[in-house]
Amino acid sequence: MEISTKILEQTESYFQEKLDQFGTTVKGLDWNSETAQSIRFEQLTNLLKKEHENTFSLCDYGCGYGDYFGYLQEKGYHCKYTGMDLVQDSVSCARQKYGQNPDALFVQGVKLQETYDYIVESGIFNIKGTVKEEEWEKYVIGILEEFNSHAKKGFAFNCLTKYSDAEYMKDHLYYADPLFYFDYVKKFFSRNAALLHDYELYDFTIIVRK
Repeated sequence: MEISTKILEQTESYFQEKLDQFGTTVKGLDWNSETAQSIRFEQLTNLLKKEHENTFSLCDYGCGYGDYFGYLQEKGYHCKYTGMDLVQDSVSCARQKYGQNPDALFVQGVKLQETYDYIVESGIFNIKGTVKEEEWEKYVIGILEEFNSHAKKGFAFNCLTKYSDAEYMKDHLYYADPLFYFDYVKKFFSRNAALLHDYELYDFTIIVRK
């Protein structure tokens, strides 16, 4: 899959600016709060419900500072974790926080090279900037197809929802149709899929099991 240079440059610039402005905080990743980040982690982890007694491999695509690895450790999961992020400074921060753990590997880039039991992403589909919605949708689907090709057991992703309150919606953000993406994954990826839209944030999570 080839991602347009415009999308890569725009995304890297946006998150680098947030990191420079707020440092290694949740706001440096463009999240509102640690509580919101934790809620999203909880939704993604529904993918792993049956894995508490097992060791598995997982790629956190768009890992930021690698905090999902810390979350999984706190919850008692044992995994070989690979965090991948476009922004080199974020990868460097993640290595400083978790790189001493032999089960955690952090790499800079966007191209999946390996296969994993699971792949997750949180937040990478939200910032469309000046990209037209139709082009951004193709970008999202392209990434999901990569997830499907490189995940052996399943993957999970979240998006901002089009059911957000209109007065709070912003032009540079992508508000996805959860029904469209649920239908897409059911048709093209797996019959075993779940749409989670019952938590107190303006987004949704889709779980895909192989």
